[in-house]
Amino acid sequence: RVNLIGGKLVATYMHNASSVIKVFSLKGKLLKSLDLPELGTVGGFSGKEHDPEAFYSFSSFIRPNTIYRINLTDFKSEIFFSPKIEGYNPDLYTTEQVWYYSKDSTKIPMFLTHKKDFIKGKEVPTLLYAYGGFDISIQPSFAVSRLPILENNGIYAVANLRGGGEFGKKWHMAGTKENKQNVFDDFAAAADYLVKKQYTFRNHLAIQGGSNGRLLIGATITQRPDLCK
Repeated sequence: RVNLIGGKLVATYMHNASSVIKVFSLKGKLLKSLDLPELGTVGGFSGKEHDPEAFYSFSSFIRPNTIYRINLTDFKSEIFFSPKIEGYNPDLYTTEQVWYYSKDSTKIPMFLTHKKDFIKGKEVPTLLYAYGGFDISIQPSFAVSRLPILENNGIYAVANLRGGGEFGKKWHMAGTKENKQNVFDDFAAAADYLVKKQYTFRNHLAIQGGSNGRLLIGATITQRPDLCK
């Protein structure tokens, strides 16, 4: 997606399932890659063609949808509006992206959100979520319902399985029809990775999926009842 603002081209990309923003001159020269608060999702830019000021929305697994004002002359951003959640401080948390191998050795990315002082190898409540279908990309997003997990030193994990749209048409097709088993394998490998790397243990691991993700969860508990509790 590209917006013409302040005499510049503001381009929004998705890279490894999160947003990247680059600003170009009208001749296509890269002027700046914008620094975002953390791995997250930019909802869009708004501004006038000759106005150096623009606004954009940003959200992540730890930050509710926040509106920023940016000066396209010096590329400095400041918060214009941020929702207030009583007792919640996003600066206590972080999101990392890890990569693991599925059954057929395909590399799969996964977001892990937890407190900054998180320590591996302890009894950590962990919720693993995925979708894996219909060419839909699962990018970072915020939900208050996840906060009890994070506040209790837990992990919220999101695996970007094949079947989604994160890496183009081939990625999508690799998780559809006769290839649907790849999605289930990708998800099981995500859970196995979390246990192997001692982020959590099976008796503290929960799995979740909605809509198309219900098929994923149903297949998982049928094929791998040992995967989690």
